Amino acid sequence: MAVYKRGAKGVFYMNFTVNGQRVFKSTGKFTKKEAKQVEAMERQKLIDEPLMTPQERNAKMFLEDAIKQVFEGKWKNNKDTHGPKARSKYLVGLLGNVPLAKIDDDAVATLIQKLEANGNKPATVNRYLSTLKTILRFKRQPWDHIKLRKEKKGRLRVLTKEEENMMVDLLRNTKHSERRWFYPDVADLVEVLVDTGMRLSEALSIRYENVNYPSNLIHIWVNKGDKPRSVPMTKRVAAIMKRRKNDDDTLQPFELTVYQADKAWAWAREEMGLKEDKEFIIHALRHTCASRLVNKGIDLYVVKEWLGHSTIQVTERYAHLSPHKLAHAVMKLEEIE
Repeated sequence: MAVYKRGAKGVFYMNFTVNGQRVFKSTGKFTKKEAKQVEAMERQKLIDEPLMTPQERNAKMFLEDAIKQVFEGKWKNNKDTHGPKARSKYLVGLLGNVPLAKIDDDAVATLIQKLEANGNKPATVNRYLSTLKTILRFKRQPWDHIKLRKEKKGRLRVLTKEEENMMVDLLRNTKHSERRWFYPDVADLVEVLVDTGMRLSEALSIRYENVNYPSNLIHIWVNKGDKPRSVPMTKRVAAIMKRRKNDDDTLQPFELTVYQADKAWAWAREEMGLKEDKEFIIHALRHTCASRLVNKGIDLYVVKEWLGHSTIQVTERYAHLSPHKLAHAVMKLEEIE
């Protein structure tokens, strides 16, 4: 019998073989008529699948199944596994567990409307769209109909020397309670970040075996762009690294979590009266390093390599921070007779 009732709940199961492949599982239905419909669809799928191309088979795959495969094949090895997983779960909630072929122009337009209705800004909407793009590209489905929203270009928040000093002083020299034992460590971290331009995740991932004192470089092997690079150490950074070092080169200079760094930063920001400055975040230290390099006349291509930007266009955001170059240019122009 292809379908039959089983168990106390009376759910119908299907049990059949097609092309040597046996199917034995629940139909999820409680009437024989509905169970037969599910069984017929399952039979037809097994008959059709050998004739399909891999792309056609993927088109019939449900979104949740695709997400599981993308996670195992791509996201599982990322530094940030929580982000893609959380965004994917949210996408299923908005789109439904639909076959990938159903994610067309209309589905994407509806998705954007729902995201914006929930108060998400263009940058956040784009993160969800990029996640969806990744899923479709991984399963070789059409994805170029997904267009990212235009984002407003916010100002690049940089710290003044006074703000940097105040932040470090609060973290390092305040008498903290036991639950804030790590705040002085974050003070060291702030100085390292502002002098090297490293991303927070990069700084928290480095080990002492990556710190090369003879060449005065920190080697970064794992980063956002998967492009290893080396950044030079200022005297202050080298001193911090040596002070925090013990005999085990496999250990990390900063045994901190992102949560701890953010918590300490948020406390100091409030103490400085900058709680409402939403752009005064740890990542601003990276902008600060870049702006200081540019203001000292360092070539943008050098800054690009220093910060590990994917393209020179990303680095060009800091070009306007070098007004002395314009003054030098007009001087040269006036020399022409």
